[in-house]
Amino acid sequence: MTICRIEDEGYRGVRLSGFCIAKFYKSSERFTCISNPSVHLSLSRINDDYCDCPDGSDEPGTSACSYLSPLSPPSPADVANDDGNNSTIALPGFYCKNKGHQPGYIPFTNVNDGICDYELCCDGSDEWEGVGGIRCEDRCKEIGAEYRKHDEQRQKALGAANKKRRELVTESARLRKEVEDRIQSLGTQIQGAELKVSSLETELADIERKEKGKVVKGPGKGSRFTVLAGLAKERIGELRDSLVRVRQERDSSRERVKELEVILATFKDEYNPNFNDEGVKRAVRSWEEYAARDKGSDGDVAHDRDLDEITKADADNGIQWE
Repeated sequence: MTICRIEDEGYRGVRLSGFCIAKFYKSSERFTCISNPSVHLSLSRINDDYCDCPDGSDEPGTSACSYLSPLSPPSPADVANDDGNNSTIALPGFYCKNKGHQPGYIPFTNVNDGICDYELCCDGSDEWEGVGGIRCEDRCKEIGAEYRKHDEQRQKALGAANKKRRELVTESARLRKEVEDRIQSLGTQIQGAELKVSSLETELADIERKEKGKVVKGPGKGSRFTVLAGLAKERIGELRDSLVRVRQERDSSRERVKELEVILATFKDEYNPNFNDEGVKRAVRSWEEYAARDKGSDGDVAHDRDLDEITKADADNGIQWE
């Protein structure tokens, strides 16, 4: 970092440290325009309220060269006097030290305009000439204290918000894991229930086929046939009850999967993308991939209709055990 020591009031408006342009004003003999080194001026012409340098660098403390601002419209003189010199303003603005607060620059048009620009130049140095009798007192101590007070409150609020964000991210990750585990568990239960239903249907069809064969062969066997018919009735009743219970479990599992899918869809639609949590984003992408998969139909209507017929009472199916 280059440190410049320019104490002469003739260099008013020049930054003294950091990215330093004050070094261009250090010569004790003459001044060279910053962007136009071929132009040399006597030191008495610095801050004399007349713009001598094409880049305005001879007037760091006045508004004489403010017309060089890129916001200013071109004039006929700009075209007529085009001599190849760099007329782009070389200075960022009038530098306010603002001791006790934050230093900064203000536009040259605000220098000595009779207005105290405390929001930009709290030390009042922009009105050094006292135009119209205006003298701006140094308010940097009060303004700086108020700024630091509000900044401390902002930092506290930001810290609390970040803490809450981390808590929400952790909680969302936990809920996501619970939902994913529950979906996987229910999917396994549904597969097991469907396999059990299929097995019971096969077993029931086999028993019915065997029992029908016994009924055809049975009339000549007297009491033995009666015993077998009773056993068949009892067995069919047990299978029917088991089939009804398994169907109820399957339907319940399907409803719970639908409920969890609604929860995940709501989680995807309402989560805050501004948290930028990769875990949450992965959960949303996993849900989108899951939702896009072909999971088949919720049920076969014809198949369920056949099950309804199977689970009817024996009398409704035309079987008279007596």
